[in-house]
Amino acid sequence: MSLNQDGSNPLPDTDYEFVTTGDYDVLTDFDQAPDVNLLKKTGVSTVKIKWKGIVAKSYYLFLEVDDTNCKNLKGFKIDLQVGDFNAMIADVTGSLNPGTVDPSGPNDIKSLTCLDETDRQPITNLVGNPYSLGTSAITYRVNREFTNTTNGWQVAFEALRVNASIETVIDEAGTTITADGSGYYAVDGAQDYVLVTVTVINELVTPAVDLTLDATNTKDTVTGANDSTTDNVATHTFNAVPTIGTISGS
Repeated sequence: MSLNQDGSNPLPDTDYEFVTTGDYDVLTDFDQAPDVNLLKKTGVSTVKIKWKGIVAKSYYLFLEVDDTNCKNLKGFKIDLQVGDFNAMIADVTGSLNPGTVDPSGPNDIKSLTCLDETDRQPITNLVGNPYSLGTSAITYRVNREFTNTTNGWQVAFEALRVNASIETVIDEAGTTITADGSGYYAVDGAQDYVLVTVTVINELVTPAVDLTLDATNTKDTVTGANDSTTDNVATHTFNAVPTIGTISGS
């Protein structure tokens, strides 16, 4: 914010302070070196303000000056608007750099894969350990589009299809985030993305998996701005596996 003071008052080196209506902090005082705590006769002075609450409303900022004899008070109204917030989701399965890979350009993402064979159990006649195609893991990335902020944010997802579930959500710093009682994941304001691992039960023909952001509950937790409805769905597709008929022995 800038204040323009002119005329013969205030007197040189007049003391001042801000009188606020709450919900914000005055971070720095007038930028007139070397006496940053003193107003000069004329000129434009700048003050930085950090908004702490839901900002879609009006506030008043007052400047109070004191020349040791008398005081004066002047203020103005500030109408604030909620800034834009948008989260984007992408399938980044198979990438060596899932946090930074660009899904729209040349990349190493494998959005169509064969089933993972790591935990497959292929023997058909083991008692207590029946034949199973095992499970596959898919990696999605959710990142906020506007990164010029340190506001905390929240990610929420719509329900996954049957036989698919969210295994882990890990932020940019490598910290695992646990969902709260409502199923929302709170992301620290210093982190610009999370990686989401989804586990899928393998089938001969495994249906594609859509991970969809809940636009209502994916939001900036400081301003309350909701996610837009674009870039909210990412799909991973599996190749069908060859069918093997009945195997028996005697």
